[in-house]
Amino acid sequence: MADVINISLPKTWGELSQQQLRFLLSVMVAVNAANRNVSFRSREDYAAQTAAQVQTICLFKWSGMTVICPYGNGYLVKFADKEFELSAEIIASAITHLSWTAELPHEPVRLDVVDGSEAIPADISAGLSFDGWLACETLWLRYQLSPDDALLHQMAEILYNKAGIKLREDETLGVFYWWAGVKHLVSEMFPNFFKPSGDNSDDSTSVSYDDMRRNIDAQIRALTKGDVTKEREILSLNAIRALTELDAQAREYDDLQRRFPSNH
Repeated sequence: MADVINISLPKTWGELSQQQLRFLLSVMVAVNAANRNVSFRSREDYAAQTAAQVQTICLFKWSGMTVICPYGNGYLVKFADKEFELSAEIIASAITHLSWTAELPHEPVRLDVVDGSEAIPADISAGLSFDGWLACETLWLRYQLSPDDALLHQMAEILYNKAGIKLREDETLGVFYWWAGVKHLVSEMFPNFFKPSGDNSDDSTSVSYDDMRRNIDAQIRALTKGDVTKEREILSLNAIRALTELDAQAREYDDLQRRFPSNH
């Protein structure tokens, strides 16, 4: 009878230590680079195979198991000074516990330090002005329209408070996953302001640059109530404070619409 081994693995993005987060990001970069010129049946197959490879590497790293060599339908591995065979079926079953790595974070996670500079709090509760929020949002939406790492680098300059910050590929990817987690967080914190518009539940992939500018101008006008003399003060507000006010205004508007529905 095979020995039973007990291993502990992170269950969510939020459970990752800094070391584990950096390792995961670096593995994602390496696996994607290795698969770039490999022929897959479809984009879905590419995503599934790449995710499985990332999860397998993380399984061995985070569990403390060491692969000695391929063996039969699996690998000969070492764990806690014991050697045993680990079949492909067992590995496939085990990596399902890391399936969350193939999804975007539901919570903000980020590398604490990049290029010697400390990041603002992951949940942007401090250290980010409304002006900084608008800049990051613009860069994020532009990235959705046309992925360009230079846009993530510009976001990093704001989020790490360092002009000309130098990022490795895994650190650049970390900015992407950080802001994805922030987007999920604020959508839950401020459901009135971030509710989907019309039939489009994810307008980040279809919004034009002009739409972005109009949306930003509308947010500023909503907070200044059209008083341009207050614009500088509004832009310097803490981002979460400004979003709180925008959410309250959106809720009040919805209440008025329900109480006094338009006939048109």
